[in-house]
Amino acid sequence: MAPTHSIAFCNNRGGVGKTFMAFQTACETARSRPDKKVLVLDFSLYSDITALLLGGSAREGFGAPMKGLQVTVENTTEDTRAEGLIRDLEHAMDTDEHAAAAEKKGGSIFGAFFAKKKDASTATVDLMNYLIRPADHNGSIPSNLYLIPSAGSVSWTDTQSEETGHSPLWTRKGDEWWPAAQRLRAAVANLPADFEAVLVDTDHLAACVLTKMALATVDSVVVPLSFDDGDFNRLFQDVTGNALFTDVMIPMKAKNMLRARVAKCVFTKVSSNKNEETKTTGGIHSPFCPSKTVMEQMDWMAQQVWSACMHDDRYRELFSDVESIAPGADGNVVQAFRSRYFTAMKLAPDLAANISKMNGLPICVMTSQKYTAPSGLEGQSGAAVLDGLKAEIQKLVNAFTSDEYNLPLSAS
Repeated sequence: MAPTHSIAFCNNRGGVGKTFMAFQTACETARSRPDKKVLVLDFSLYSDITALLLGGSAREGFGAPMKGLQVTVENTTEDTRAEGLIRDLEHAMDTDEHAAAAEKKGGSIFGAFFAKKKDASTATVDLMNYLIRPADHNGSIPSNLYLIPSAGSVSWTDTQSEETGHSPLWTRKGDEWWPAAQRLRAAVANLPADFEAVLVDTDHLAACVLTKMALATVDSVVVPLSFDDGDFNRLFQDVTGNALFTDVMIPMKAKNMLRARVAKCVFTKVSSNKNEETKTTGGIHSPFCPSKTVMEQMDWMAQQVWSACMHDDRYRELFSDVESIAPGADGNVVQAFRSRYFTAMKLAPDLAANISKMNGLPICVMTSQKYTAPSGLEGQSGAAVLDGLKAEIQKLVNAFTSDEYNLPLSAS
């Protein structure tokens, strides 16, 4: 039985807060529903979410690996990390192709047995073989969260020797990845029933094969947005061919490869005036109250997305259940669109954000005690600040999944 919620966090540039959002919401998803399991799949070449979940981003010194990635290398192998999964998805495909050829030629019983798996969507790879439980190495992570990790350059450079003249699948151009993506989709669908949510952190290069495989596998996309106009426009136009909407999702949909649809666009690193739910003039719900200027900018950027959707139906069709969008009581369909697909994530105070990242400590379990990072950074955040952040992260989880993730917040 497929997980109820499957979400990829995607954008086409680094620094927007994608991985920080994925880390915080993954941990809150697990914390707020402890009777269900959450799987995080790290499909980013930088492996930042693996680092955060397995101990944090702190380094012992210049040039040293992040603590969480060092833990990964010490406790996994190239066969049990994400790169091993990709390789096995491809090899399973190769096995089936060879078996099919053998069957045509009247091959062996061995070949005929495997030939039964010719359909590329048949799950011949078990994701349980690649899981690590972060809580076994980082006590701050909920014990019902599991991870398919990667290890930065160790995963995506050091272990990627070419086999029989072929470069690794994730580096290739064209659509050679598609049969492997179908197998990944089937493998996710065949997870044990208690895995209710799957979250994928993707690479900042939207056209990367790893990102495309995620988009072919999950149901929903969360798109973090910055207020930088150039960054925003690169969703639609990018000279490197990495525009998430135009260069990646639209061509995938045209080839019937795209499963995911945009569920939410989230303005990140938004400053707050007060911890109070609000709605912009344009209809965007926010779990806190940004400044008037910021809210106007949110409305304007969301309006640009709507304009693109009206100009070209291919953009409109990228949004989940967009055909159900109907004008509100005031007859304003634009406002209904903004309300459905846009929200905001507060800019966490520097101290809380840095402690969270360096120590691999999700905000949902932080308290007002003093924390010390390996770098020597130390300090504490007030209970009221943390309570506000926790409530807002839980509301984001509800927006991405459902209101069932509603366990009372942990004490600050």
